[in-house]
Amino acid sequence: MKSLWQRKSFIFVILLIVILIVISQFTLSQSNTLSSSELKEVSNFDDGATVFAGDTLINTNNLKKFPIICNINYLQSQFYENDYVGCILSILTGTVPIPSTELVSGNVTDNGKVADFKGPGYVEIKNSTLFVHTPKQFIWGFNDPYTVAVKTDDGIDIQNKRTNETIKHIKAEDISNDTIDKEYLVPGDTIKNWYSTAKLGAAYTLEWAVAGINDGRHYISPDELRKNFPEAYEYSCKYPSNSPVMLYATNYTLDTVSETSTSLGSHPQYNDNNRAYNAKQFVKAWNGTVIPPHTSACGKEGIAFSAVPEPGSQSGAAAHGVCPPARTLRNTVMALGISLPVGMDSGENAVLFDYHPSTGIRITNSLDYPIKLFMWTSGEGTGMTISSAAKGYISTI
Repeated sequence: MKSLWQRKSFIFVILLIVILIVISQFTLSQSNTLSSSELKEVSNFDDGATVFAGDTLINTNNLKKFPIICNINYLQSQFYENDYVGCILSILTGTVPIPSTELVSGNVTDNGKVADFKGPGYVEIKNSTLFVHTPKQFIWGFNDPYTVAVKTDDGIDIQNKRTNETIKHIKAEDISNDTIDKEYLVPGDTIKNWYSTAKLGAAYTLEWAVAGINDGRHYISPDELRKNFPEAYEYSCKYPSNSPVMLYATNYTLDTVSETSTSLGSHPQYNDNNRAYNAKQFVKAWNGTVIPPHTSACGKEGIAFSAVPEPGSQSGAAAHGVCPPARTLRNTVMALGISLPVGMDSGENAVLFDYHPSTGIRITNSLDYPIKLFMWTSGEGTGMTISSAAKGYISTI
């Protein structure tokens, strides 16, 4: 008896659906749109967020519902998508959700997911829909402080710069490699050394977001960087605020466009061993630096140099030995038509006094393609050869 009732109920529902589909040809339909705020409520992603192929854009549980009588076509969409349970619920309640496919546009599939393209796209609220953009050939942004250690009178506060929330407090005597989270990629010993000389209220950036992205998407948090752009995350941790960070590149070859070399030479009055150390530190500071087109960049943060007394400097000290590698770096980039870097001189003494050899020098890439700087040494002592090369991201399309 129960089985017979179930079969009849099922047949009844199917017939009802068929009838509704037929009469939809003769009923009034209306166009419904959602406001930007309503779109945000049903979207799985914020405006400007990064998305990848296959991502589901809409949370169907939050979809706004409309009367069936004027929106039979919405019921048809449920039926054609094999959402039979949804059809029954819509018929029983007299309301039907707006199809998710009407809320998305751009590079999307028929079922409202991000299309199968390569690389990181992003969404934009556009014309009452979530519009999916495909990635540009080259995508970059700039280091923006996200998590910082702030010096207090008895230790450090780990703070989120975006929300000003204090994540935790670490007493001065407890600062170590064990108390600074490993995900920050900043050793606890580094923070301990910084704490010993920093002023009260000073901040040390532990991890960066990437903001000011060239294609218009909003900032990418450290968690997103770690998950989707691990190489960019590791790169960002090595460079100071406002440094450019390459997020994505495709359809290019990395070709050498300029290369020069020089030798360290001997200046015993400045301690040649000390000069050799500083030369290698300069190479370490600049090797691997990427400069996108029409942006400027400096070398890595946290690179130490050995200074000696220098009366010609306002600070009274200078890191002798950095000028030979600076000359080859300067000559390499200027051979491409790039202007003299900030903090450099065009003569033999290539680094100006009182400019940090890494973070104090800035190179502006005036070319229309990104470049990556490589530096290396061969040999030891005063006969050391120091080389520099610029490789261009040359488009293959």
